[in-house]
Amino acid sequence: MDVKFDAIIAEIARTLDLSLLMHDPEFATLPKPQRMHFITRCLAGHDIARGEKYGGRKVRRWRPSRHLETSFGVQNHGVPDEIERIEAPVAISTLIEEFSKRLDLNGKVINEVIDHVLRLFRMRSTGTA
Repeated sequence: MDVKFDAIIAEIARTLDLSLLMHDPEFATLPKPQRMHFITRCLAGHDIARGEKYGGRKVRRWRPSRHLETSFGVQNHGVPDEIERIEAPVAISTLIEEFSKRLDLNGKVINEVIDHVLRLFRMRSTGTA
């Protein structure tokens, strides 16, 4: 399913995906839409992103959480939303469980990525980027 991502959430998710692939290339065996499913769920669990549903159970759009919206440069950043394909895994495997656990336990990496992306958007907002 194609889902709309706010530019900040898209950048955070993409950076986390690349970081995880660099630290454990085994995760490349999971298709990217399934990796994005776990990343967005993890971001929601850490109060970074919130999913919006339009008539149904599936999330159609991911936005910064209300907590993240208070950061400078998050609102009215002027960067267009992006479309990303997300799919829940059809079958649960040990690799998927391990991937999910790694995201949940890696709060430090998630915070570093968020700080980096927010700094880039702040710089863009102030015209220093």
